[in-house]
Amino acid sequence: MASLLKFSVEGIACAIPNNCTQFVVQMIALILPAVPGGRISGTANIEGNILPVYSLRRLFGFAERLPRPSDIMIIAQAGPETIALWADETSDVMDSSVFENINPRQDIAGLYISADGVVIIHDLPAFLNCANPDAVRIALPRPYKEVVAEVEDPARVRAILEKRAKKMARPVKVKNEVMPIEVLKFRLANQEYAISMDYIREVILTGEITPVPGTPEYISGICAIRGEIISLVDLREFFKIRGKGLTDLNRVIVITDGKITFGILADFITGLGTILKEVLAPVRIGQTPIAETFLLGAVEDLIVLNATALLADPALIIDDTRT
Repeated sequence: MASLLKFSVEGIACAIPNNCTQFVVQMIALILPAVPGGRISGTANIEGNILPVYSLRRLFGFAERLPRPSDIMIIAQAGPETIALWADETSDVMDSSVFENINPRQDIAGLYISADGVVIIHDLPAFLNCANPDAVRIALPRPYKEVVAEVEDPARVRAILEKRAKKMARPVKVKNEVMPIEVLKFRLANQEYAISMDYIREVILTGEITPVPGTPEYISGICAIRGEIISLVDLREFFKIRGKGLTDLNRVIVITDGKITFGILADFITGLGTILKEVLAPVRIGQTPIAETFLLGAVEDLIVLNATALLADPALIIDDTRT
């Protein structure tokens, strides 16, 4: 099922099809173009590849500003070319079927705007090559807001971005026929986890949760997602992870193998990424209370969960979730 990566620009909710995105990285120092003022804001060395960087602020017709450490870059495929989109922040991954019946705007190349004001880049090459920033600015949902960020020391910001750029420029050594795994990263309590995008259908905000009598404490209940009833699992309870409970900021990550589907609760989503199976190391003793059966391994402080094992565990399934 198709999905969208959501992000924001100047407080405006935006999205792009996940099948044309590769991964998301923190903002780094850019190599500025010889002739400023074009569509490209600069270039970036991403794992040994020099990619053109497009500022979505510029393409949306907003005033230019310097990069901030909190900004992100979405590495995406625009036709045959790999590029980087400079945005403010990422938020969720969501199912795109809700937008299937919406027609693109005829006056804005590559864009359409949903009924609830989400700006969707449905044709990235057309948007990058043809969209008129003035026309885009006029069509953007209102009211958009000026995002006020904390004023930081320019020298400190530059040092952070340059340090990241040096680290990012190191090529990743990939052996022949070794395929990277695209993952969604999220937090449970104070630990960052990841799960393969192959098993993720969408990410949504927690809505109204209906308790199910007679189920274990780690089954938080059921909820309706566009007419489908799914069960919600609190992995903190299931694995006895100490940390904060549900808040209004929590997300539901809907995972599926095509037969079994349920949601797992996360404190918040931290982004997309790619990892190589060969760099996964055993999880350190005491790093997480999650049983080894449910772990694929770790990359430094990031723990990768085994989605196959989660979906196969009968303890996490409610036989009858329909009321």
